[in-house]
Amino acid sequence: MDPDRDAVDIVDLLAEGAHLVGTSMGGVVAMRAAALAPEKVRSLTVIEPPALPNGAGRPAADKLATAIREHFEAADPTDLETFAAGFLEVLNVRMQLPSPLPPPLAEAIGNLTTERPWLTGVPVDVLATTSFPKLIVTGGGTPGFEDVADALAEVLHAKRVLFEGSPHAVQRIGERFNNELIAHLTAAEKAAV
Repeated sequence: MDPDRDAVDIVDLLAEGAHLVGTSMGGVVAMRAAALAPEKVRSLTVIEPPALPNGAGRPAADKLATAIREHFEAADPTDLETFAAGFLEVLNVRMQLPSPLPPPLAEAIGNLTTERPWLTGVPVDVLATTSFPKLIVTGGGTPGFEDVADALAEVLHAKRVLFEGSPHAVQRIGERFNNELIAHLTAAEKAAV
């Protein structure tokens, strides 16, 4: 995965008034895309973006960045099941993965092994100058992601929502998340008129 290349690919697809929504590393990509073409963005929503450099100096973010880096350095990226189990443990996610891994999950974990979240920040200096509304959502399960989200919300003047007890993929909780997202998108549309 190359978040910079992916951000450029997204910008190439954007039309005026785009609503960017990204979860996990997709949130980092969405933020980078928004920074590249802010004039095309109507709103930005990110869910647990692992932009760990942006949380630097906050204890839980620093601890998570170190733990993830150490896991990536020690783990065998060709043993996807063990790699994923260790990664979930670092994130404090209690989940039993199927064995063998279904092909789509194996592909996603293979992509994960190429990421470097302890190095992958977002351009807050550019994003802080933009006027489109921003929503940052977390589920409370990984303190380091809470630190990152808090840091981003402060510097970006973003709305910060915590759905305590939700999974990393907070959007999977359904109605409560959907209502928050719809309200955010609706407000962005009304503000643009």
